[in-house]
Order: sequence, then C-alpha cells, then structure tokens
Amino acid sequence: MSIKNYPPSKKTKKIAFLFVLTILFYSLSSPSVLESANLTIVKNTLSTSRLSYKGELAGLHSTGARLITLEQSSLAAGRTSDTNDNLFPGDSIIIDDGSYTVDTIVPDTTNQFTITTDLDATDATDADIILYKQVATHTLTFTTNTIIPTGGAVRILIKADATAPNDGVPDDEGFDFNSIPAGDITCPSGGGVGSWMTATATASGGTHCSAGYHCFECPFEGELDAGQALTFVIGDGDADDLQNPAPSATTKTLGVADTYSFYVQILDSADSFAVKDQTQGKIAVLEGVRVTATVDPTVQLTLTAVASAETRCGQTTTGTSTGTTVPFGSLSVASAFGNIMSQQVSAVTNASGGYVVTVFEDAILSVEGDDSTTLADTDGDNGSASSTVSDEWTTETTESGFGYSIQNVDTTTVPFQYSTATGTCTGTFCARAFGIGSSNAATIMTNTSTPTDTEDIYMCYKIVANTVQTAGDYENRLVYTATATF
Repeated sequence: MSIKNYPPSKKTKKIAFLFVLTILFYSLSSPSVLESANLTIVKNTLSTSRLSYKGELAGLHSTGARLITLEQSSLAAGRTSDTNDNLFPGDSIIIDDGSYTVDTIVPDTTNQFTITTDLDATDATDADIILYKQVATHTLTFTTNTIIPTGGAVRILIKADATAPNDGVPDDEGFDFNSIPAGDITCPSGGGVGSWMTATATASGGTHCSAGYHCFECPFEGELDAGQALTFVIGDGDADDLQNPAPSATTKTLGVADTYSFYVQILDSADSFAVKDQTQGKIAVLEGVRVTATVDPTVQLTLTAVASAETRCGQTTTGTSTGTTVPFGSLSVASAFGNIMSQQVSAVTNASGGYVVTVFEDAILSVEGDDSTTLADTDGDNGSASSTVSDEWTTETTESGFGYSIQNVDTTTVPFQYSTATGTCTGTFCARAFGIGSSNAATIMTNTSTPTDTEDIYMCYKIVANTVQTAGDYENRLVYTATATF
C-alpha cells in the first residue's frame, strides 16, 4: 500500500508529552514531514469489532409496552441503524434516557424487538433514540524501522467523528473517545529504550490533537532500536474504552463493513519531534451475523447463504441459511444427521502477510430468557471433541450437542476437514466444538502470503438433540474475525 506523508496541518494529530519543559510541548505541536520508511507488520486487533447501534422509535409507544418498533425512513446522523440485525437478546440498551435489556428479536421482522421490562412513559415518544454502546480494546502491534537515538515517542491516531467525538454517544463516522483515561493506556516495553514514560490520551480537537483523530502517546528516553516488535494497548476492557462507531448514515450497507483509518507513528525528540516512521492501517467494523472483523486495508470477509438440500461436508443440508442467520427451526430429535446447515465463508486481502479468520461463540446455546437451560457443545462420538481437538461425530445421538466441521473449497490452510481420517476421526464427519469467548477463538482458515483470489470454505453447523432435551427456542451468537498482516 502507499504511505502518505503527514505534514503539519489542521489534520495532523498532535499530543503533548507529559514532559515538564514547556519547549517540549511546543515542539510536539509542530511535527515535521515524514521522510523515512514505514513501520512493518502493523496490526490493530480489537477485542470486538461489533458496531454500536443508533436507532429510533417509530411513532409514539404505549407506556408499559415491551414490543419496540424501529423507524425505517431515511437515515440521518442521529439515527444510523434502521433494522434489528445488530441487536441481540441480553444487550443493555438505552431508549431516550432509560436503561433496558433486549429480550427477543421478533422473528420474520426487520424492525421489531422486545425488552425485558416495561417502557417508561418518558421513553416512549416518537423518534426517541435507541443506543447500544459497544466499547473495545485496541491492541496495536508493529515493528520499528528507524533507530531513534536520543528519545522520542510512539503515537497512535484513531479516527474520530467531526461532531461530538467525546460525548459518550456512538458516532457514525469514527470512534467516540468516551473519556478514556490515560491510565487505561499500556505503553510498549523493551525496544532497547532507557525507559518508557507515562502515557497520554487526548480526544480529537484537544490540546496538541487536531480534529479528526484521537491521539495516544507513549514517550520514551534513550535509544529506540530498529527491528523491535512493540505492542501498544488502548483500553483495559472497562466501559470507558473507545466506543465503536454506529453504522455510517451515508455509506452503510448491511453486511458490508464500514472502514476507518488509524496511524502508528514514531517521533524523534532530537529532531523537533519529527515523524520518523509512519504506517496507516484500516479497521473494519460490521454487524451481519454477529460477524466482526479486525482488518487492515482491502481485507474482505463475507458470509454467504447455503440452501437446503445441498451437499456440504458430505451431508445434505436440512435448512437454508442467510448471510446473517443460521435458522435450524424445529430439530429432528435423536438424529445423527437430521440437523445440518452451512454457510460459505470467503476472505481476500492484498496484505503481504496474508490473513487469518477465526470464530468463537459468545455462550452455549440456551433458551431465550433462561440461561440455565442449555444445549451443550458436542464432545463427539468418543468424548474427545473440543474447540482445539477433532473427533468423529457420526453415531452419537443419546447426548445433545452443537458443533461444526469444515469443507475446504480453495483456501490455502484449514485446521481440519470433515473427511480427514486422523486421531479419533474416521473421515465421515470429523467435528469440533466452538470455543466460548474471544480468548478461545479458533482459526478456521489462513494464508500467510497474498492470495491470488478470494478463498473459500464451507462452515457446516450440526445440532443433535436427544430425546430428553428440554423444549424451547435456543440461541447464541457466533463471532467471526478476519485479521490481515501488512
């Protein structure tokens, strides 16, 4: 990708170091033009890339109502979400000034959901705003290129909205600063420097931070060596982390990611805090089937429907998926292959280091509104299947289970396939369980170099319900993440 210079201007992000000398504050406000090469292996991995939500009530609602109807007229900056696609049971939302919890997403609708408590009269007015605030920790990794001999700083710039970028309300053209404190910033370690100093965090338009980007800095003393792999973390998992954007009011298309720029810069204190190294990256945020992606420029991640009665992973699909849902419907009880569905997962990037796609589930399948009634993740025929270990899953019908297998179409590397006979897999339907939570995300497809074209796999989802499985409507959420390395 091309690397743009970052000259001093209104668009240049400036952050003051917590140095005592006033001259250092002044020098930071006017960094000079980037002249050297860019950093390498730059990534910004979000703890979650799920979009925030900003919708509106459609018309006056009755006091005490629990059925919420969304406005679906033309989008605007105050309302950038007009469907229920990015809302989930259990979400803590705000309607006007009141706090509520999403109960269910109304089936066969795009504009309705229910809440667990009665709607207050003060929150029932036509056009009252509905918010879901999704925060995320940003973990940036990169490798230095230029030796900085006598101290300087690492600076991170994260895209901000031009309007109210620090009011604690999701923005539609950037990340809301959300008053994140400097104490939530973790500076790099190592790098050969004498010491790393106290971090600073400045909202867009603040002191030494021009409008358009939020600014985060970690000053250092002594020499920073070239070729050093560093990690810079923005946020600590609390509610005051940066807020992910809501969908763009002008460009958002359901199922297509909104992308935002970030910059990693190395400043040199011996040269008036000139920007010595700089790399631009991109963050992609989207809703869809609860699919999230943390990506650099030009990465694409797509989930596509597979129809009923198609052969996938050696079995016949029993239902039709969409790009956003996997609706099994009424399950065949005690049936080894009576409940099979599939989606096509496609990824492509121009990154020299390729891409990785991972997936995890937010929780075990459970009855809506009753987390204690669950349908367990599978352990296979031999009791050995897990999120990292494959097991044949062909005959077990006495225990309920949920899991998946993979059919490779043209991807360079997959961790396993349904038809591979290895370990306890005989090669009929080799399967694994989904890991729970982002720390247990499993890699499902990779390429360590630039692919020549879009690469594809089929994810094959399977449920077995035994004869004593509690009746009810079960649901959970799968989170897909694509990360590219430049």
